[in-house]
Amino acid sequence: PERARRDFELMRALNANCLRVYHVPPRWFLDLAQEHDLKVLVDFYWPKHTCFLDDAESMAEARRVTRQTAEAVRGHPAVFAITLANEIPPDIARWYGAKRICAVIDELADTVKQVDPQRLVTFANFPSTEFLQPASVDFLSYNVYLHEPRPFANYLDRLQSIAGEKPLVLTEFGMDSMREGESAKAQFLSGHIEIAFRAGVAGTFIFAFTDDWHTGGHQIENWFFGLTDRERNPRDSFHAVAEQYQRAPY
Repeated sequence: PERARRDFELMRALNANCLRVYHVPPRWFLDLAQEHDLKVLVDFYWPKHTCFLDDAESMAEARRVTRQTAEAVRGHPAVFAITLANEIPPDIARWYGAKRICAVIDELADTVKQVDPQRLVTFANFPSTEFLQPASVDFLSYNVYLHEPRPFANYLDRLQSIAGEKPLVLTEFGMDSMREGESAKAQFLSGHIEIAFRAGVAGTFIFAFTDDWHTGGHQIENWFFGLTDRERNPRDSFHAVAEQYQRAPY
C-alpha cells in the first residue's frame, strides 16, 4: 500500500487521472485510488490465447472470472471500466471468425451488467483484429504502436470511423527507450498525445508508468517503456508527458 500511495502521488504529478491494471486489484488499492482522485481501468485474465470455444472448461473459466471481477469491483467509484479481453490473438480470431468471437465478448459484457448495471465495459482491441467489433461495449479501446506521426494520425481517423457514435480510447501506446533512446521517447510521446487529442479521442493510456513490471510470473528486464525507472525516478519522458497531459486535452 505504501508503494502504491507513492506511485499514485507521482501519477497526479504526471497530470494523469486514470490508470490501467492488468489484474483485479484489491479493494484497498481502489480506495487509495479514490483518495488520490484517480480512476482505474480493470483488466482480468482468462485463456483467450487458446482455442477456448472448443474447450468447455476454458469458457466456464471465462464466465466465472468475469462474474467474479464484476462482483469484486461492484459499485466502487474509483473503477472507470472493466476490460473484457485484451488483444485476442489474430489466429484465434480468424479461426473462429468475428461473429463467434464477438458473441463471446457480448456474453461477458452481459454478465458484468447483470452484476453491476451501471459499470462501463470495453474490449481492448488492436490493429491486427480491428474486424472484431462487439456491439455491447460502451466505448472502443485500441492498443496502437505506430511510431511515425502521420501513419498514427491516419489510423486514428480510421478508428474514429469504425467507432461511429461511441467514444474511442487508446488503451496502450508507448516506446522502448532501451532501443529508441530516452530523448526520442520523450519527443514521441509528447507528439502522439497531441495527435491523439486532436483526433478527438476520449482518453489515452501510456504504456507504461514504470519499468518495474512482470508478466507470466517473470520480471521484464529488457524493455524500458516506463516513464519512471524501477526505483520510480522520473525520466525525461515523464516530464514531457506531464506537460502534454496538462495542455493537450484543452
